[in-house]
Amino acid sequence: MSDDLFNAVTDVCARIGWPSPLVVARTGSTNADLVGREGSGQVLVALEQTEGKGRLGRTWVSRPGDGLTFSVRLDVPVTVASWGWIPLLTAVAVADAVREAGADEIGLKWPNDVVSGMGKVAGILSQRDQSSVVVGVGINLRFAGERPDPRAVSLDELGADPDADALLARIISNLHGWWTRFCEAAGDARRCGLHTAYVAQCVTLDRHVGVVEAGGSSEGFAVDLDDEGRLVVRNDDGMRSLSAADVSVLG
Repeated sequence: MSDDLFNAVTDVCARIGWPSPLVVARTGSTNADLVGREGSGQVLVALEQTEGKGRLGRTWVSRPGDGLTFSVRLDVPVTVASWGWIPLLTAVAVADAVREAGADEIGLKWPNDVVSGMGKVAGILSQRDQSSVVVGVGINLRFAGERPDPRAVSLDELGADPDADALLARIISNLHGWWTRFCEAAGDARRCGLHTAYVAQCVTLDRHVGVVEAGGSSEGFAVDLDDEGRLVVRNDDGMRSLSAADVSVLG
């Protein structure tokens, strides 16, 4: 399919030296399509995604016109050890672009959601592919039909501009800027300012949270993000750093 629907994105990629974006009418998963493919900075956009995956085996299905679904492949320098910050970096890039589009009260719910209040606007999922990472993003632009999730919120409902081309161009520009700073800092989120940027927007921190893991559930108080991007939770047993968990804000 022609990428004429994404002229602004094509212009941004050319300016920052990334490959021209690929646009397909329909695919199962944009993440899966970029696994094994060469080209750091390769962007793949699907107008419809039928088999997208979220965290913990959840699905992310995007109907034509309702969502912006895309993935980006990035080669990770050997100097970067803290891969856990990569989806969080992407979340900051997305949240800032959504605000620029006109949405208010946008926050970040650790580890992979962009929210308005506690309603989910966008989800992010990354997967490692040898020395590269593929980061997938799904954003709710509007709901022409049935709402896929009762907790979902669309940009249209928030009074923001749901133009997919303009929004993706903002995201790619933001992502490139953060990725450059992150890599130049050898993946040190504090040194490049990423830790500060994420914490300032995170609705999970300084809150009483519920944690569901494979081994069971618990509660605690979310206090910080560590150098690996893990959520630090304090409870009666002390401090714990969570790398993978389903976390809900309780109060």
